[in-house]
Amino acid sequence: MARISTYPLDTAIVGTDKWIGSDSQQLFATKNFTADALAEFINGYNKVESTSLRYEYRDYTVHPSMGPGTISFPSYRGVNVDFSTVDFFKISQTQLQRGLDSLATFYTNPLVGSMVMISQCDDISNWGAFKWVESVKDIISPTFYGITLKYVSGPGFFEDTKDYFISILTYDTNSTSDKNYVYTQVGPSDRWQVTHNLNKYCAVEVVNGTEDVIYPNIEYTSLNTVTITFSTPQAGQAFFN
Repeated sequence: MARISTYPLDTAIVGTDKWIGSDSQQLFATKNFTADALAEFINGYNKVESTSLRYEYRDYTVHPSMGPGTISFPSYRGVNVDFSTVDFFKISQTQLQRGLDSLATFYTNPLVGSMVMISQCDDISNWGAFKWVESVKDIISPTFYGITLKYVSGPGFFEDTKDYFISILTYDTNSTSDKNYVYTQVGPSDRWQVTHNLNKYCAVEVVNGTEDVIYPNIEYTSLNTVTITFSTPQAGQAFFN
């Protein structure tokens, strides 16, 4: 084999170009690697540090089971969904290929109240700007969060199985650190007195100890306090948003 320095330089790299390396998973056997494969590894596993979060969009009807690192809608919206029609989606508490690191608190602070851009990872022309309005933990799938958004601008759309970045455009320094509240009643009681400190008359959803949604009487005693009463003692949770 000739000396490496004697080979000409490739000044026009394309995805199918190859070079030789060692495969650590196969006793360091000599293998060919392509530029495309390396790019897929770097992008898919977030090997380059970035402030953007990465997710895969999954159409509900094609992929009824939501997976880690995904964005989806709770009902049928189609394989392609225009950003201009999006005001709510469900998002995994972990981003794509990033293991167990939960981003749940990040969805509230700094994202709530801030402007974000959602863009297709391999096509920056497919983008949309949104105001991130609210983040609420999903009752049925607790590793997912329901996100309320307000579309602002952009020509983009969600396409099934495509990856998307979520990036902060403008941070809302006036937003509070929490826009929702979860109250847990451990022991059964026919009267729950809750102080949520959200400074508003919240929407309230109540589930019992078996996570069934129930409909007690809800009395708003102030902007920050609620009294929930039941016909029989109940334990469970109340979700305020």
